[in-house]
Amino acid sequence: MKLLNKYWALVLALTFFVLVTSCRQNAGLKEGAKISCNAEKRTADHKYFVGNKPDFLFSDGRQQSDREAHSGKYSVLATKKHKFVLSHTLKGVGPDMHFKVSVWRKSKSKKGVLVISDKTAKKLYRASDVVVEKGKDGWEKLEEDFFTPPNFVSEDVKIYCWSLTGDSAYFDDIEIVHTHKTYPVYKEEPLVLVFDTLRYRKFLDKRIEAFNNGVLQSGDDDWVKGMIFGDGKMMKAKMRLKGDWLDHLIGDKWSFRIKMRKDFAWKRLRVFSIQTPKARSFLDEWYAHKLYESKDILTTRYGFVPVIIDNKSRGLYAWEEHFVKQLVESRKRREGPILKLSEDAFWQVQRVAKVNNKWLDMPYYGVSVIEPFSQGKTMKNPTLRHQFLIAQKLMQQYKYAKAKPADIFDMTKLARYYAMLDITHARHGMAWHNQRLYYNPVICKLEPIAYDGYTEKENLNFSIQDNMAFKLLNAKKDAIDVDFLNYYFLFQDSTFLNLYLSYLEEFSSEQYADSMTRVLKAPAMFYDSLIRMEFPGIYFDMDFLSKSARGVRSYLPELRAFLKQKLNNDQSDDKLKVKSSRRRHPDIFNELNTPHFFVTAYLENSNADSMLIGVHNFYGKPIVLVGMGPVKDRILDYFPKRDTIPAYVMSESGVTRMVRTEAGSAFLFFKVAGFDEPFSVDIKPWPYPKGITPQQELMKLADVEHCAIVDSVSGSDLFIKKGVTKVDKPIIIPKGYKVHFEPGTQIDLVRQAMFISYSPVFMQGTKENPVVISSSDKTGNGLTVLQAEGRSVVDNVRFESLNTLNYKGWTLTGSVTFYESDVDISNAEFIGNQCEDALNIVRSDFVLRNSRFDHIWGDAFDADFSTGLVDHGLFTNIGNDAIDFSTCKISIVNTVVNGAEDKGVSGGEDSHLTVKNTTIINANIGLASKDLSSLDVLDSKVDSCKYGVVLLQKKPEYGPATMNLQKVTITNCETKMLIEKGSKVIFNRKTINGNRKKVAEMFY
Repeated sequence: MKLLNKYWALVLALTFFVLVTSCRQNAGLKEGAKISCNAEKRTADHKYFVGNKPDFLFSDGRQQSDREAHSGKYSVLATKKHKFVLSHTLKGVGPDMHFKVSVWRKSKSKKGVLVISDKTAKKLYRASDVVVEKGKDGWEKLEEDFFTPPNFVSEDVKIYCWSLTGDSAYFDDIEIVHTHKTYPVYKEEPLVLVFDTLRYRKFLDKRIEAFNNGVLQSGDDDWVKGMIFGDGKMMKAKMRLKGDWLDHLIGDKWSFRIKMRKDFAWKRLRVFSIQTPKARSFLDEWYAHKLYESKDILTTRYGFVPVIIDNKSRGLYAWEEHFVKQLVESRKRREGPILKLSEDAFWQVQRVAKVNNKWLDMPYYGVSVIEPFSQGKTMKNPTLRHQFLIAQKLMQQYKYAKAKPADIFDMTKLARYYAMLDITHARHGMAWHNQRLYYNPVICKLEPIAYDGYTEKENLNFSIQDNMAFKLLNAKKDAIDVDFLNYYFLFQDSTFLNLYLSYLEEFSSEQYADSMTRVLKAPAMFYDSLIRMEFPGIYFDMDFLSKSARGVRSYLPELRAFLKQKLNNDQSDDKLKVKSSRRRHPDIFNELNTPHFFVTAYLENSNADSMLIGVHNFYGKPIVLVGMGPVKDRILDYFPKRDTIPAYVMSESGVTRMVRTEAGSAFLFFKVAGFDEPFSVDIKPWPYPKGITPQQELMKLADVEHCAIVDSVSGSDLFIKKGVTKVDKPIIIPKGYKVHFEPGTQIDLVRQAMFISYSPVFMQGTKENPVVISSSDKTGNGLTVLQAEGRSVVDNVRFESLNTLNYKGWTLTGSVTFYESDVDISNAEFIGNQCEDALNIVRSDFVLRNSRFDHIWGDAFDADFSTGLVDHGLFTNIGNDAIDFSTCKISIVNTVVNGAEDKGVSGGEDSHLTVKNTTIINANIGLASKDLSSLDVLDSKVDSCKYGVVLLQKKPEYGPATMNLQKVTITNCETKMLIEKGSKVIFNRKTINGNRKKVAEMFY
């Protein structure tokens, strides 16, 4: 289906009502009744066609034509002069009535559509060009299946045919049926939602409110408790209606946001949404997600499932993961805040526009607040709070293009994202209020999340005219809206453009397109068949990717030349100017309770007695501050002096005032000058974003020419000074080098100094003259290698008494960290670290050989989302886990653990470990397998541990664990095996199923 632009459609529909008088002779249809017209019979004056009953009349009888006919001798001809034909009005139509309307069309241009509309086209407007059946001689059947809105009260509904472009189009055999909506029966396991009657009533009330307002505005009090049946289990959950636009709530197929209660997950999801596939262009969204996954573009998990609600089938739904930590962890990223811009003001303007038919040019973009998902959890957790405070600075820089893209984003992932959007044409999620950004706490930068790419099904254009960079930069404008600034500044940046074009070339290659088409063909055909059971006119184009890639390949040379020219023009100051922020609207006071949408308040700082509140006025009139309160409808403390904040003027932060008040309040109350009605806004429990991030601050120190420990630079080879060097300042090595440490080099990091390299390191000592990185005052912030291009080598190096990177909220866990930086480590020693992990390797491939860990404060070796080999490792006197791997695939061979306060070897969160010829002595737990992990252990020994092996499920989004033990001895352990119910051990080919409950509670 193709929904026309609502504003254009409104104008055309109103014009049509003025110019064309349709027939109103029917008094509504009973369920099962049918109205039809074959264009054969007309009234005596030839003004109307007569339907299947004498009082069922259709307009434009004089447009009868004998040139073409689907049946009989005649059809109806729509032309440039008579664009609207075959009009019929249903009178007295009530709420939630279901109709199926079809008509046969013959048109060379294929531009004839079937339209359903109420009088104003505000409550109901559908325009369909979906072909559900093809007949002889070019005839095609259009069909629209629709519900009336729930706030219909004896309304008139007009049904007609329309030649969009005025090209000749013939229509015949129109049929209108009032039916009871039925859904197909699927053999696939359904998701079943169950509520009691009282709680279900809450959904009904909220739905009516949404239709009356024109949009769904959700709040914390909209959640309803219920039960879910799925994955063969009965589970507790909370649910609410979701979706901004009303297409998510039409008829009896509503969209829901679902939160699983404690200890439950569905398809390994804790929070997710379900919606009609139609809302995301049927199979298109799923296909795009699979392409994102293939290139490690961060995206939500997505699929399809039949749904049953209130013991009635609701057909096929699309399910999609919500923005919680499981999303990033499932994509092999470390937990970090997910951010968005608040949409409340934007949707309030939409609401006013729908009710008053007037668009308010208000500063909804400027007033939008940078918010974290899971706000309560984020603010309560000190680590997540610090991360969010950094992340919002980055997003503020992005919002107003205040820094280079490379200073804000992980550029590789950003460029992949934008390049893939031009392949998938999935750009709905690019709108500023739809964007979701993940803060990566390891590299202190943002990464976009690809989702919500489509709305309704539409015809795609594979030419350069549809390329977003071309459309944006080729637009003939003197200035751009501020809410488009964050796109524009990306395509002005040469670093981003070079990466973007490189990935666009890669993703549009014939090899990639053919490969992914083959991989996705079978599942795509399967899901397409499920969708077509409910939506028979919908077919996914299995050649879509090949067509899109071919189009990109054809225009890529032209695009390169165009962007090069634009860059040269930009460097010559031939740039678009940014439009000033939205205008003031002093004439719309209290328009549908609007003022509080344009005032924000932030907690700048606080102590036990008072707090400083920053108030930002984006409203078009002065506001008077009245007082504070604990809840939104109760003023507890009135201000003795009522400050007035002037009306909004053009600025990014609005008109700002600082207010010192007593501690403890959560809401600020104000009035609009000259009016008595009070309004309240919640006080954001964080300061307004300003300034630069810790990483940006440190990068200003990246000066290799004047670096105290750099001996020389030859091309891309950078040499560290030999001998002993005490360092009391941060050392930052940017990309583009190979960093060499020669034998005997010793660096003493004191006074919280750190070594951070974005280039690979080659630390090549000898047994007699090792390289030593240490901290004599035990404050050194460790050695960190981030996203180095090239494999590092660490040989004969001693890391001693180091802490981890901890600078103004940018905090890691490892005294030595390799992130997205492959490394070979041999003959290394990690001694006496002062932080959570001695060695932390993340999203990397590694080899660790002949290396020793001793007197470790926390975990010795912690790896996440990595692959590698541990060979001849020695772990002694370990304060927590000796080896702890999460979501990894790693082999451990010829290794000894002697003394670990917690686990000797631990695999968690879907890890797959192979352990051979390994001895674990004096650990609390010898071998542990958790959360869908599997350990294959051969020719190994566990001795003198409290627990020999432990298997458990800690997180509900995972599953039980397994362990395969062959030729393994477990001796002198208080408990040989502790196996949770659902998990299992295969011991010398004999299966031992777990029977213990809640084992995780014994250790966590």
